[in-house]
Amino acid sequence: MDFKIIHIDETDSTNRWLKENGQEEMVVIADYQTAGKGCGTNAWESEHGKNLTFSILIHPTEIHVNRQFLVSEIVSVALCETLAKYLGTPAPLRIKWPNDIYYGDQKLCGILIENRLQGSTFKDSIIGIGINVNQEVFLSDAPNPVSLRQILGHEVDRETLLNDFLQHLKSAYTNEAIPTTYRSLLYRKDGYNDYEDAKGRFQAKVLNVLDDGRLVLLDTEGKARIYAFKEVSYIINNRNMARFKRILLKLSGESLMGKQGYGIDPERLSDYAKQIKEVSEMGVQIGIVIGGGNIFRGLSGSQKGFDRVKGDQMGMCATVINSLALSSALGAVGVKNKVLTAIRMEPIGEFYTKWKAIEAMEAGYVCIFSAGTGSPYFTTDTGSSLRGIEIEADVMLKGTRVDGVYTADPEKDPTATKFDEITYKEVLARGLKVMDLTAICMCQDNNLPIYVFNMDIVGNLKKVMDGEPIGTLVHN
Repeated sequence: MDFKIIHIDETDSTNRWLKENGQEEMVVIADYQTAGKGCGTNAWESEHGKNLTFSILIHPTEIHVNRQFLVSEIVSVALCETLAKYLGTPAPLRIKWPNDIYYGDQKLCGILIENRLQGSTFKDSIIGIGINVNQEVFLSDAPNPVSLRQILGHEVDRETLLNDFLQHLKSAYTNEAIPTTYRSLLYRKDGYNDYEDAKGRFQAKVLNVLDDGRLVLLDTEGKARIYAFKEVSYIINNRNMARFKRILLKLSGESLMGKQGYGIDPERLSDYAKQIKEVSEMGVQIGIVIGGGNIFRGLSGSQKGFDRVKGDQMGMCATVINSLALSSALGAVGVKNKVLTAIRMEPIGEFYTKWKAIEAMEAGYVCIFSAGTGSPYFTTDTGSSLRGIEIEADVMLKGTRVDGVYTADPEKDPTATKFDEITYKEVLARGLKVMDLTAICMCQDNNLPIYVFNMDIVGNLKKVMDGEPIGTLVHN
C-alpha cells in the first residue's frame, strides 16, 4: 500500500470527499469536518485542528465479499497497536464491537467503514477514522469521550501519529493472525455486563464475533444471543464509575496564581474547570470551597496592622472573587454551577443553606461555597470542613501543589517521606500541617475522610475518582 496523502482544511465528510474524488489508494485528512459521523446516527465531535479526522481509500480485491468484516478487524487492530505505542504496554485498549477503540470505559477512536462491491468482490473500501488526539474539553452529549492529551497530559504530533498508523495498517493487512488478535482485544470479553436489545435489558458477556461480523453474547442463563450491528446496545453507566458519589473539593487560592505569582492565572483556572467537568460528567455531585490567599489573607493582614475582623472580612471577599472566576470558567466549558455565599450579597451569589446546596447538586449543578463560614477567626480550611460535613460529602478532596502528606515539608526537607494513608490521631500527634487544627478536629469528630493530592497536575482529579493511589488518605 502506497498512499497518496491529501490535506484539506475543511469538508463536510472525508468519506464523502473520497467517494466523489478518490480513485487510487489515498488518504484525505481534514482539520475540521462539519458533518463528521460515526456508524448509524452517531455524531463525532472534534475541535478544529486538534484531532485526526481522515479517510482512507483501499482496493481489497483479494478479500471475498462474504468476509468483508475482515477490513474492520484489520483497521481496529492496527489502531490498537499504533495507540499502544503512545500509551505504553500494557495499555487498557479494547475494541468495542464492531470497531470503536476504547481506553478503559472511554471512547478514544471511532471508525466508519463503507464497502462498495462489484459482484462477489470489492470495488473499494472507504475507511473513515476519527482519533481524539489533542482535544481537552468535549462539550457534546457524547457520554464518554477521551483524548490522548487528556490521558498523557501533553500534546501528540498528529502527523507522526498518522504515519505510525499507516505503517501498522500495511503490516496488519498481510497478517493472517488479525482475526485472532481482534477477538483477543474485544471490550467486555471477560465478565458479565449490561446490554439492551429490543426486548429490554439483560446481562451477558462477549463470547465471539462471527466471520460475517455478527456479535455473539452469552447471557446469565447460558443462552447464546447473536446480533447484527444496531440490534444491541452496550450500557455504559458513567455514574457508577466514580469512587465517591458526593465530594467537597478544597482548592487553595495560591494555586490560582499559577505561573504568574499573583492574582488569577487564566490557564490554571481553565485547567481546574476542565478537571471538574470531567468528574462532573461521571455523575459525581461536587461542592467546592476555594481560598483567597492569592488576593488577601486575613491573618497575615492583621499582623501588618489591619483589624483582625476587618482583615478576615476582606479575606472572605477574596474567596468570593475567586469563586466567581471559577464559576465563569466552569460555565465556559459547559458545566452548570451556582455560587453560594455565607454572607448575603445577592445578586453576586445565592445565600447558602445546606438544603439549597444539596438540592442543586442533586440537580446536576456544581456548587461553589464562598465567603468562608461567614464569621471571622475561621480559615477556609475550617469552612471547607464545615461545608463538607453539612452537605454529607463522602470525602473532602484537598487539592494542593503537593502530592500528599509527608513526614515533613517535602519542599524544604528532601528526606521527607510520603504517607499513603494516615489517621487523624497520627496527624495530630506528629503536628503535620494537613489543615488547621479546628478543621482536622471537625473532620475527625464527624468521620469525614480527607484525601490530599496534587490538583495542579491535569487529570489528577479524575484519577482520584477512579481510585488510583496518587495522594494520601487521612481518616479515623
